This record gives sequence, structure tokens and C-alpha cells, in this order.
Amino acid sequence: MYSFVARQAIFDNQLNTVGYELLFRNSMDNRFPDVSAEQATTQLIEEQFLSAPLGRKNDHSTVYVNFPYQLLVQGLAETLPKNRVVIEILEDASPDHSLLEAVKRMHTLGFRVALDDFSPGNEWDAFIPYVDVIKFDIRRSPYEEIGHYIRSNREALRHAVLLAEKVETYDEFESYKKLGFHLFQGYFFSKPVVTQRNKLVQNQAFALKLMQEVNVESPNLNKIEELLKRDVTLSFKIMRYAQNILYNTRGVSGFRSQSLRDIVVYLGINEMRRFVLMACLTSFDNVTNTEIYYLSLIRAKFCELVAERTSASRLSNDAFMVGLFSLLDVILGLPLEELMGQIAVSPEVATALEKESGKLYPFVQLARLFELRRWEEASDISHEIGLPNSAVAELMNQATKWADELPLSLSH
Repeated sequence: MYSFVARQAIFDNQLNTVGYELLFRNSMDNRFPDVSAEQATTQLIEEQFLSAPLGRKNDHSTVYVNFPYQLLVQGLAETLPKNRVVIEILEDASPDHSLLEAVKRMHTLGFRVALDDFSPGNEWDAFIPYVDVIKFDIRRSPYEEIGHYIRSNREALRHAVLLAEKVETYDEFESYKKLGFHLFQGYFFSKPVVTQRNKLVQNQAFALKLMQEVNVESPNLNKIEELLKRDVTLSFKIMRYAQNILYNTRGVSGFRSQSLRDIVVYLGINEMRRFVLMACLTSFDNVTNTEIYYLSLIRAKFCELVAERTSASRLSNDAFMVGLFSLLDVILGLPLEELMGQIAVSPEVATALEKESGKLYPFVQLARLFELRRWEEASDISHEIGLPNSAVAELMNQATKWADELPLSLSH
């Protein structure tokens, strides 16, 4: 399974690339599919922001994401990394009090907001003080009308960056540059380019159960934690979600938790419900889980059981995470060090997965050696961690049985 997105570059007045607009696609066809704006934005967020890191480690370019009215009012934009994203208010949004309050809240939190396809007029006047970028569609409004608006509102616009979109010729670029525009977008510079990457496959049974559990009158945190622990995709997504929320509200980027329960408690039920809206509702297509997810679950349970049998019992939750995420690089086709920088895990988990060292690494190493039937090496590791050889097979059988008995278990 793959996710798709088109990126169209945004340039400054020196023709340097300074960002990209992300455009939802559901195939390599470079056109917007027949879906609602709400569905497109929600799925784009789930696939591009929660399922895998947004770009490589050394890529700090700004990305612009379109948001329809309802999702802005609901606060969905506030779950994104504010240091990377500009929130675009779609042109058909109603500039009412609810939307204004949402924009003010985002402004206070430090988000950058853009007005998309802006037409000269006064209906958005109340929003201008809280807007960072104004995108003028130069195919929709004549040059003279745009110029008159800018000259008449120069004081109000002094803090806003002006972006000319749908620029198709060099002469248009020069004309709008002289008018005071700082950013430019359009076919003259580059057409949107569709990219494809591996997509996390989600267990629909767990997604449905999670949706049900977070929406009951008195949600059970133990059940929520158990559902998250049993699905590698949900676990990864909620950690990235928690990382973004913490960064946006407290201005820190290094949330380290000891367990998924810590994250559930930290987020609270309202934030959990918003997470489910994004992470679960976009996943229901006819997808079957693959062998690699099944193996991830076995490793997770095995590492947890090994920790409980050794001197690392206090790290059993972290051991579970090490096993669960040990194959993420294979699933997503990205290096583990990049993935670990995008989610909230404890230092012990990060050390085990990134550096292949620390107290927890031998647990997943033992699992790998057992899978490869390299018995002598597995025996050496089990001896090092104080686990009898006979216990290794016993715990692996327990872990396999646990994975097999999951409701609507993974295909394997």
C-alpha cells in the first residue's frame, strides 16, 4: 500500500525554493480525486504527518496545507508541527466569528496562517492582523484590482507576506515582484510533482474498537492502552501525534514517555477522540495486513516477556516498544534514526533502536537470532541477559500465541 501527495514549489523573489504546497492525491494521476475537502485534508494529515516523517532530517522547508472551514473550527490544524506548516484557509470558508476565534487561537499558539485564493475586498478585514501570508490568485483578480487593494491597505498589510499564485509567465513574475509580492507559485516555476511512498497498514478491527472505546461515556484507559499496544501503526501514529501536541502547546520537541498509557493520560479523552478522527477514519479501505506486522507484534510481546523475566522488569513497557518498532524501517523504507526523531519514545527505546546498544537492545537481538534459527548466537545473548535457553523458546511461543489470538488476527 502506498500514500500519494503532490508538492508544488513556492519561490521567493530571487527564485529560491522556500516551501511547498501539499496537494492530496490518491494515485500517481496528478489531479485532485473526487472526494470532499474534509476527507482530502484529514487523509493527507494522517498519511503525511502521522504515518511517517515529513521529509528527511535535513529538510526544513515550509509546507502549506489546505484546511476547509469545519476542520479549522474543530482545531484539527493545531495537531500539526507549527515549525514546518502554514495553515491555508480555503477560499470558500465563511469568515464568521467561529473561524475568527480559531485563527486567533492558532496565532496565539504560534501557527502561521494563510488566506488562500484571496480576492480583494473587506470581508476578511478582521482576520488580517492574525494572517501571515495572503495568497492572491492572479487568474481570478485583475492586476489593477490587486494593486489598488495593496496600495489602499498598505498599513494593514505591513506584517503579511504577499504570495502570487498561478503565475504562468516571467513577465507576470516581474510585474507582481514590483508590486511588492515576496512569494510566487505557479506553472511558470514548477508543476506539482506526485510522490509515492510506503503506507502504514492499519488493523481495521483495532481501529474500530478504539473508535468505540474513546466515544463511550466513561472511556477505560486500560482498554485504550491495550488496543494501542496491539497495533504498530496506531502506536506509531499516536506517538507522533503526542509529539506535535506537546511541541505546539509547550514549545518543546522532546516528549519522552514511559508507556503508551502515559501518552493516553497526557492527551486526555478529547484529544484522543480527535486523534481517532484522523488516524482511524482514513484507514478503512480493503487492505490486508502483511506478515511484517504480525512479526512486529510477536517481537513486541517477546521483548516484554523477556524484560519481565530478567532484571529489566521495570522496563517492560519500553521493551514492548523496542520490539514493536524494530521493523519500522522495513515497513516505511526509511532509516530508523529518522523515524525515532519523529516520535515520543524513552531514551532507552531510542538507544536500542538507533544505536543498537543499551539494556533493551539484546532483547530484540535475541528475537532476531531466534527467527533466523541462529541458536548458538541466541544462546550467548540469553546467557548474557540471565535467561535460561529453555525459557527463550517458551517465551517466543507465548508471544506467538498472543499475536495469533488477537481479534481478527493479522494475516500470516
